[in-house]
Amino acid sequence: MANSSDKHLHIEAIQTVTPGRAAEPGQARRISLPSSPISAGTLLGSHAHIILYYKKSTKEDMVATLAAQLKESLNHMLAEEPLLSGRLRRDREKDGYWEIKYNDSGVRLVQVVAETSMDEFLGGEDRDAKEKMLAYWMDIKQEDPQFWPLFYVQVTEFQGDGYSIGISWSVLLTDHLFMTRFLKKWATSHKQMQAQGQFSEANIFHLSYFKNSGRIPIDYHYTRSTTSRTILYKAPQSSDSQALLHHLLETCDANVSEFTLFVNDHSGDCLKVENFSKAGGSRMPVNRFLGKLSVAGWDELEAGDVDFVAENKPVLVSCQVVPFGGHEGLLVAMLPSHQTDSELMISVTVPLED
Repeated sequence: MANSSDKHLHIEAIQTVTPGRAAEPGQARRISLPSSPISAGTLLGSHAHIILYYKKSTKEDMVATLAAQLKESLNHMLAEEPLLSGRLRRDREKDGYWEIKYNDSGVRLVQVVAETSMDEFLGGEDRDAKEKMLAYWMDIKQEDPQFWPLFYVQVTEFQGDGYSIGISWSVLLTDHLFMTRFLKKWATSHKQMQAQGQFSEANIFHLSYFKNSGRIPIDYHYTRSTTSRTILYKAPQSSDSQALLHHLLETCDANVSEFTLFVNDHSGDCLKVENFSKAGGSRMPVNRFLGKLSVAGWDELEAGDVDFVAENKPVLVSCQVVPFGGHEGLLVAMLPSHQTDSELMISVTVPLED
């Protein structure tokens, strides 16, 4: 039997999903950048993903039909979260700051067919290197960033036994905490629309309505190999978050000293990006954060509860932050968005050691 690395994925279609209604004029999320220079590649190319693996249930139609229905339900949900369909731009009329203009780009929906079964894919020794092929992403180009989407959804049909839904997004857009909550709300809305018969019976976006002139192969050999690892931590909210982050980097096994820090404040309309040095912290009492900082599991974000088909939850969830080039250190501080949340989640991404 051929090794899974000798088999390919084929893009069947790429479509754009737009919100069901327009956002209020002038809405945008400001991006606060540091005064010192920051790599354009790190800023524009770094992204994150969540991949949800599902077994086919007896309640489901064709995977292509599910993809068409996901487009309809996502159209409905984007109206509630217009930031996710936003466009990156520089406001040149004011002070030249970067912002994400709401409801101005849409989301790309990518439909893919794999030549292998899901069990074979997951059992392959090369899974980590090729898993990114299940979450479509294109780096934002520095020359024309306003023309590139920030959010992708990929539906991949495996041979016979299952499918995956891969979500990828720019780190300028949001974080895993917010995205997981959006996915849970989207899945709930999708099931409600299904139960109420709101999906089109003859959906014009179904692949069977198109004559496929040729598939676009995704070649594993031309993709970037895995060059980084991400660890998730949690800690109580602290009034001195800078000291907490320095303590984290001193205690974790970080093999780089310079990081780019992304702070997502979901209670406001601003993303803060900072240059962060492992050596730049002030000295602090050793016991200050003793017992307060711990390694967290990605399952604590509860993406494993995302079921677009009733009672068919993912058999596996994969989460990752992917730095541009794989050689930078990235910190993502995920501030709680609800008063009931008491913990701060922090992802630390560092290059793999040779």
